[in-house]
Amino acid sequence: MNSPGRIIGVLPMLVFALVFSLTGSAGLVRSTTSVAEEATLQWVRTVALSTPVNGIVAEVKVNRGDRVRADQVLLRLDNETFRADVFADRARLKQARNNRDEAQRELERTQELYDRTLLSDHDLQLAKIQKDAADADLLSARANLTKAEHDFGRSIIRAPFSGWVLQRNAQPGQTVVSRMQAVPLIVLAEADRMLARSLVSGMAVDNIKRNDKAKVTVSGQSYAGTVSFVAMEPEKTGSDRYVVEVVFATNKQMLRVGQPAKVKF
Repeated sequence: MNSPGRIIGVLPMLVFALVFSLTGSAGLVRSTTSVAEEATLQWVRTVALSTPVNGIVAEVKVNRGDRVRADQVLLRLDNETFRADVFADRARLKQARNNRDEAQRELERTQELYDRTLLSDHDLQLAKIQKDAADADLLSARANLTKAEHDFGRSIIRAPFSGWVLQRNAQPGQTVVSRMQAVPLIVLAEADRMLARSLVSGMAVDNIKRNDKAKVTVSGQSYAGTVSFVAMEPEKTGSDRYVVEVVFATNKQMLRVGQPAKVKF
Protein backbone atom coordinates (compact mmCIF):
# COMPACT_ATOMS: atom_id res chain seq x y z
CA MET A 1 0.00 0.00 0.00
CA ASN A 2 1.48 3.36 -1.10
CA SER A 3 2.04 5.88 1.63
CA PRO A 4 0.79 9.48 1.24
CA GLY A 5 4.42 10.68 1.19
CA ARG A 6 5.34 8.51 -1.80
CA ILE A 7 2.24 9.67 -3.73
CA ILE A 8 3.09 13.31 -3.08
CA GLY A 9 6.66 12.71 -4.28
CA VAL A 10 5.47 11.15 -7.55
CA LEU A 11 3.08 13.99 -8.44
CA PRO A 12 5.78 16.48 -9.57
CA MET A 13 7.25 13.83 -11.85
CA LEU A 14 3.86 13.16 -13.42
CA VAL A 15 3.28 16.88 -13.98
CA PHE A 16 6.71 17.23 -15.63
CA ALA A 17 6.07 14.25 -17.90
CA LEU A 18 2.72 15.73 -18.98
CA VAL A 19 4.28 19.13 -19.77
CA PHE A 20 7.18 17.44 -21.55
CA SER A 21 4.83 15.45 -23.80
CA LEU A 22 2.84 18.55 -24.73
CA THR A 23 5.70 20.98 -25.38
CA GLY A 24 8.49 18.71 -26.63
CA SER A 25 11.92 18.05 -25.18
CA ALA A 26 13.66 21.13 -23.79
CA GLY A 27 11.42 23.43 -25.83
CA LEU A 28 12.91 22.38 -29.20
CA VAL A 29 9.55 21.91 -30.95
CA ARG A 30 8.89 24.81 -33.33
CA SER A 31 5.97 27.10 -32.61
CA THR A 32 3.05 26.81 -35.00
CA THR A 33 2.05 30.46 -34.53
CA SER A 34 1.99 32.25 -37.88
CA VAL A 35 4.00 35.43 -38.41
CA ALA A 36 3.09 38.23 -40.83
CA GLU A 37 5.84 40.61 -41.96
CA GLU A 38 6.19 43.57 -44.29
CA ALA A 39 8.23 42.82 -47.42
CA THR A 40 9.55 44.39 -50.61
CA LEU A 41 9.55 42.72 -54.02
CA GLN A 42 12.83 41.98 -55.78
CA TRP A 43 13.83 40.09 -58.93
CA VAL A 44 14.58 36.41 -58.38
CA ARG A 45 17.42 36.68 -60.90
CA THR A 46 18.79 38.97 -63.57
CA VAL A 47 21.32 38.20 -66.28
CA ALA A 48 23.59 40.45 -68.35
CA LEU A 49 23.82 39.14 -71.91
CA SER A 50 26.69 39.76 -74.31
CA THR A 51 28.49 37.78 -77.00
CA PRO A 52 32.03 36.33 -76.92
CA VAL A 53 32.57 37.04 -80.64
CA ASN A 54 33.30 40.27 -82.49
CA GLY A 55 31.04 41.68 -85.18
CA ILE A 56 28.54 44.29 -86.32
CA VAL A 57 25.05 44.36 -84.81
CA ALA A 58 22.60 43.52 -87.61
CA GLU A 59 19.38 43.78 -85.63
CA VAL A 60 18.06 44.19 -82.10
CA LYS A 61 14.63 42.59 -81.82
CA VAL A 62 13.57 43.88 -78.38
CA ASN A 63 13.17 47.11 -76.44
CA ARG A 64 13.22 47.96 -72.76
CA GLY A 65 10.08 46.74 -71.01
CA ASP A 66 9.39 43.95 -73.49
CA ARG A 67 8.43 40.54 -72.18
CA VAL A 68 10.28 37.75 -73.95
CA ARG A 69 9.92 33.98 -73.95
CA ALA A 70 12.70 31.49 -73.32
CA ASP A 71 15.00 30.97 -76.34
CA GLN A 72 13.60 34.00 -78.16
CA VAL A 73 16.13 35.82 -80.37
CA LEU A 74 17.05 39.16 -78.80
CA LEU A 75 19.99 40.35 -80.90
CA ARG A 76 21.77 39.17 -84.01
CA LEU A 77 25.20 40.10 -85.33
CA ASP A 78 25.88 40.23 -89.07
CA ASN A 79 26.68 36.55 -89.53
CA GLU A 80 27.71 36.34 -93.17
CA THR A 81 31.37 36.01 -92.21
CA PHE A 82 30.55 33.39 -89.57
CA ARG A 83 28.44 31.47 -92.07
CA ALA A 84 31.23 31.58 -94.68
CA ASP A 85 33.73 30.28 -92.12
CA VAL A 86 31.46 27.31 -91.38
CA PHE A 87 31.14 26.39 -95.07
CA ALA A 88 34.90 26.76 -95.61
CA ASP A 89 35.77 24.61 -92.61
CA ARG A 90 33.30 21.94 -93.69
CA ALA A 91 35.07 21.78 -97.05
CA ARG A 92 38.47 21.56 -95.34
CA LEU A 93 37.18 18.77 -93.12
CA LYS A 94 35.99 16.81 -96.14
CA GLN A 95 39.37 17.24 -97.83
CA ALA A 96 41.23 16.27 -94.66
CA ARG A 97 39.10 13.13 -94.35
CA ASN A 98 39.92 12.16 -97.97
CA ASN A 99 43.62 12.78 -97.36
CA ARG A 100 43.54 10.64 -94.23
CA ASP A 101 41.83 7.78 -96.10
CA GLU A 102 44.39 7.98 -98.92
CA ALA A 103 47.27 8.02 -96.42
CA GLN A 104 45.80 4.91 -94.78
CA ARG A 105 45.61 3.10 -98.12
CA GLU A 106 49.14 4.15 -98.98
CA LEU A 107 50.40 2.86 -95.63
CA GLU A 108 48.70 -0.49 -96.22
CA ARG A 109 50.27 -0.79 -99.72
CA THR A 110 53.69 0.14 -98.35
CA GLN A 111 53.35 -2.38 -95.53
CA GLU A 112 52.48 -5.11 -98.02
CA LEU A 113 55.50 -4.32 -100.21
CA TYR A 114 57.70 -4.07 -97.16
CA ASP A 115 56.55 -7.49 -95.99
CA ARG A 116 57.58 -8.83 -99.41
CA THR A 117 60.99 -7.20 -98.89
CA LEU A 118 60.42 -4.90 -101.89
CA LEU A 119 60.71 -1.68 -99.85
CA SER A 120 63.11 -0.50 -97.19
CA ASP A 121 62.53 0.42 -93.56
CA HIS A 122 62.85 4.06 -94.58
CA ASP A 123 59.99 3.77 -97.09
CA LEU A 124 57.74 2.23 -94.46
CA GLN A 125 58.64 4.90 -91.93
CA LEU A 126 57.80 7.66 -94.40
CA ALA A 127 54.39 6.14 -95.05
CA LYS A 128 53.68 6.01 -91.31
CA ILE A 129 54.73 9.64 -90.91
CA GLN A 130 52.41 10.69 -93.75
CA LYS A 131 49.55 8.78 -92.14
CA ASP A 132 50.19 10.45 -88.77
CA ALA A 133 50.28 13.86 -90.45
CA ALA A 134 46.98 13.15 -92.20
CA ASP A 135 45.41 12.12 -88.87
CA ALA A 136 46.62 15.37 -87.29
CA ASP A 137 45.23 17.44 -90.17
CA LEU A 138 41.86 15.73 -89.78
CA LEU A 139 41.72 16.48 -86.05
CA SER A 140 42.67 20.09 -86.71
CA ALA A 141 39.97 20.42 -89.39
CA ARG A 142 37.37 19.06 -86.98
CA ALA A 143 38.45 21.51 -84.29
CA ASN A 144 38.30 24.44 -86.69
CA LEU A 145 34.80 23.48 -87.80
CA THR A 146 33.65 23.17 -84.19
CA LYS A 147 34.97 26.66 -83.43
CA ALA A 148 33.36 28.13 -86.56
CA GLU A 149 30.00 26.59 -85.69
CA HIS A 150 30.35 27.83 -82.09
CA ASP A 151 31.10 31.38 -83.26
CA PHE A 152 28.17 31.26 -85.67
CA GLY A 153 25.84 30.21 -82.85
CA ARG A 154 27.23 32.88 -80.50
CA SER A 155 26.55 35.60 -83.05
CA ILE A 156 22.91 35.33 -81.94
CA ILE A 157 21.81 36.23 -78.40
CA ARG A 158 18.76 34.34 -77.13
CA ALA A 159 16.78 34.69 -73.92
CA PRO A 160 17.88 32.02 -71.40
CA PHE A 161 14.46 32.17 -69.72
CA SER A 162 11.14 34.00 -69.92
CA GLY A 163 11.76 37.51 -68.72
CA TRP A 164 11.55 41.28 -68.91
CA VAL A 165 14.06 43.37 -70.84
CA LEU A 166 15.56 45.80 -68.32
CA GLN A 167 18.29 47.29 -70.50
CA ARG A 168 19.05 47.47 -74.21
CA ASN A 169 22.55 48.81 -74.83
CA ALA A 170 22.93 47.97 -78.53
CA GLN A 171 21.85 49.50 -81.82
CA PRO A 172 21.98 48.18 -85.42
CA GLY A 173 25.33 49.03 -86.99
CA GLN A 174 27.13 49.07 -83.64
CA THR A 175 30.55 47.39 -83.57
CA VAL A 176 30.94 44.77 -80.86
CA VAL A 177 34.47 43.97 -79.65
CA SER A 178 34.03 41.27 -77.02
CA ARG A 179 37.26 42.00 -75.12
CA MET A 180 36.39 45.69 -74.80
CA GLN A 181 32.65 45.29 -74.11
CA ALA A 182 32.26 46.69 -70.58
CA VAL A 183 28.49 47.24 -70.78
CA PRO A 184 26.21 44.23 -71.45
CA LEU A 185 24.20 44.38 -74.66
CA ILE A 186 20.96 43.17 -73.05
CA VAL A 187 19.93 42.85 -69.38
CA LEU A 188 17.09 40.47 -68.62
CA ALA A 189 15.08 39.74 -65.44
CA GLU A 190 13.06 36.58 -64.87
CA ALA A 191 9.36 37.22 -65.39
CA ASP A 192 7.58 34.15 -64.02
CA ARG A 193 8.82 34.40 -60.43
CA MET A 194 9.45 37.18 -57.91
CA LEU A 195 11.15 37.39 -54.56
CA ALA A 196 9.64 38.95 -51.42
CA ARG A 197 12.35 40.19 -49.06
CA SER A 198 11.40 40.85 -45.46
CA LEU A 199 13.14 41.61 -42.18
CA VAL A 200 12.08 39.31 -39.37
CA SER A 201 12.79 39.63 -35.65
CA GLY A 202 15.26 37.29 -34.02
CA MET A 203 12.50 35.66 -31.98
CA ALA A 204 10.33 34.98 -35.03
CA VAL A 205 13.14 33.91 -37.37
CA ASP A 206 13.86 30.85 -35.22
CA ASN A 207 10.52 29.41 -36.37
CA ILE A 208 11.22 29.94 -40.09
CA LYS A 209 13.18 27.38 -42.07
CA ARG A 210 14.26 27.12 -45.67
CA ASN A 211 11.64 25.45 -47.92
CA ASP A 212 8.84 26.39 -45.51
CA LYS A 213 5.61 27.41 -47.22
CA ALA A 214 4.55 31.05 -47.06
CA LYS A 215 1.82 33.31 -48.43
CA VAL A 216 2.75 36.53 -50.19
CA THR A 217 0.11 39.25 -50.61
CA VAL A 218 0.62 42.08 -53.11
CA SER A 219 -2.09 44.69 -53.75
CA GLY A 220 -4.70 42.36 -52.29
CA GLN A 221 -3.67 39.39 -54.44
CA SER A 222 -2.24 36.34 -52.67
CA TYR A 223 0.47 34.03 -54.02
CA ALA A 224 1.81 30.74 -52.68
CA GLY A 225 5.53 30.94 -52.01
CA THR A 226 8.47 29.04 -50.56
CA VAL A 227 11.17 30.32 -48.22
CA SER A 228 14.41 30.33 -50.21
CA PHE A 229 16.76 32.04 -47.77
CA VAL A 230 16.98 32.67 -44.01
CA ALA A 231 19.90 34.85 -42.90
CA MET A 232 22.30 33.55 -40.27
CA GLU A 233 23.41 37.08 -39.34
CA PRO A 234 21.37 40.21 -38.62
CA GLU A 235 20.90 42.80 -41.34
CA LYS A 236 23.41 45.06 -39.60
CA THR A 237 25.49 44.99 -36.46
CA GLY A 238 23.41 45.54 -33.34
CA SER A 239 20.13 44.82 -35.14
CA ASP A 240 17.64 42.12 -34.21
CA ARG A 241 16.23 41.87 -37.74
CA TYR A 242 17.13 39.03 -40.13
CA VAL A 243 16.59 38.86 -43.88
CA VAL A 244 14.13 36.21 -45.03
CA GLU A 245 13.40 35.73 -48.73
CA VAL A 246 10.38 34.01 -50.24
CA VAL A 247 10.15 33.02 -53.91
CA PHE A 248 6.72 32.81 -55.52
CA ALA A 249 5.20 32.37 -58.98
CA THR A 250 3.65 35.54 -60.40
CA ASN A 251 0.87 33.69 -62.25
CA LYS A 252 1.52 35.95 -65.28
CA GLN A 253 0.71 39.08 -63.22
CA MET A 254 2.70 42.27 -63.76
CA LEU A 255 4.67 42.87 -60.57
CA ARG A 256 7.48 45.38 -60.11
CA VAL A 257 10.61 45.60 -58.03
CA GLY A 258 10.08 47.76 -54.95
CA GLN A 259 6.38 47.03 -54.57
CA PRO A 260 5.31 46.54 -50.93
CA ALA A 261 4.01 43.15 -49.90
CA LYS A 262 3.07 41.15 -46.82
CA VAL A 263 4.44 37.69 -46.12
CA LYS A 264 2.72 35.26 -43.78
CA PHE A 265 4.95 32.42 -42.60
